[in-house]
Amino acid sequence: MENIIAIAWKDLLLLSRDRMAMFFLLAFPVLMGVLFGLMYQNTGSPKPGGLAVGVVDEDQSTMSETFIKNLVANEVLKVETMDMESAKEKIRKGVIAGIVVLPPGFGDSAGVFWATNQVPIRVGRDPSRAAEAAMLDGFLMEASGKLIAERFRDTNYIRGVIADQKQALEADSTMNPLNKLVLGQLFSSMDGLFDNLDKVSEIENAEGGVGNPVMNDGFQFAKIESFDAFERPTKTGPAIRSGWDISFPQSILWGVMGSAAGFAISLVRERSRGTLLRLQTSPVRSWQVILGKGLGCFIATMAVLVVMVALGLFLGMRPQSPALLACSSIVVALCFVGIMMAMSALGTTEEGVGGAGWAINMVMAMFGGAMMPLAFMPGFMKVASDFSPVKWAIVSLEAAIWRGYSLQEMLWPWSILLIIGSVGFAMGLYFFERNQSK
Repeated sequence: MENIIAIAWKDLLLLSRDRMAMFFLLAFPVLMGVLFGLMYQNTGSPKPGGLAVGVVDEDQSTMSETFIKNLVANEVLKVETMDMESAKEKIRKGVIAGIVVLPPGFGDSAGVFWATNQVPIRVGRDPSRAAEAAMLDGFLMEASGKLIAERFRDTNYIRGVIADQKQALEADSTMNPLNKLVLGQLFSSMDGLFDNLDKVSEIENAEGGVGNPVMNDGFQFAKIESFDAFERPTKTGPAIRSGWDISFPQSILWGVMGSAAGFAISLVRERSRGTLLRLQTSPVRSWQVILGKGLGCFIATMAVLVVMVALGLFLGMRPQSPALLACSSIVVALCFVGIMMAMSALGTTEEGVGGAGWAINMVMAMFGGAMMPLAFMPGFMKVASDFSPVKWAIVSLEAAIWRGYSLQEMLWPWSILLIIGSVGFAMGLYFFERNQSK
């Protein structure tokens, strides 16, 4: 028993001397608990202003203005009115989650839930942000429900609509007589309802009440019609040709992150086993050793990218621009070579670097939107996401596969990835030489 206790005590002592391993054993779980707590607190709705939408008002009526005001009043939404071209450009670049179009004639039937010729609200969605798009539909229904209460304020208008419906009913010779009788009685009953509402409203106003007692009746009926926000009237076909176009960029990134973490561990393994020391005592220069390791990681990461893209193509992924996808793959691989170098300098043991590498991957994925939509994150985490290479790697891959970026538009995410990779490589090189000199 004493031997068993001695071995266990020896392992604990070795662990306690590895500061990086101790950090990821004790401090990192606490840090992750706090971050996940911030992300998932009050889960169920995005944070204030987290869901950006563009509204195209083609109706320009009083009711369309009221509808937009209802959307603006929703603190979760960040509403911006714009024309259709600007809206499609912003959703293509991922700036907004959806486009809400109020077509001509929307105001004539908006809030009249029984109208048979109701003009639908047209909604275009970013297919890569399904959770946010589903919530947008709910918010549109809520805003439409408020229009019904707005209609009930003006009983004279409602009476006019009922009168029009009665005339249309009487002129319809194709309707079943029994159905016509039932609808006629319904319209007559509604006419009587509004007569009573007017009387009650007069009494309420005279006594200092709230006026029309059904102004907040709670009806929430609206017709929502989806349209393709990425439609392309060219011979190249639709922008999104398969569901794999949307889902595969994130899958590719997890493979790339695994490659970087694995290569960082192999670098530390060679250091701990003396392989690097033997290389340094040979005629090979130190910078040649570093570049050789970086080249090996680059080739391995490119192999992962090629295999993942080939798998995506087999499953049905159809990139819009294979040339830009190839360039994005090279830039992403270069970026994660630099990240690998930084990971390898975080510890002196394989266990420490392995834990550090996957911890860094988790944090980058978390802040980069690969684990949770950015709209659900607190404000400071959205700002921090701009520094995550995962976010910009996904942007560059999506841009080439289905967002349709031009070469000029690709320069921004590529530049950020190369800068992050360069900084990581410089940090890794500095600490590598520092550790070797000890």
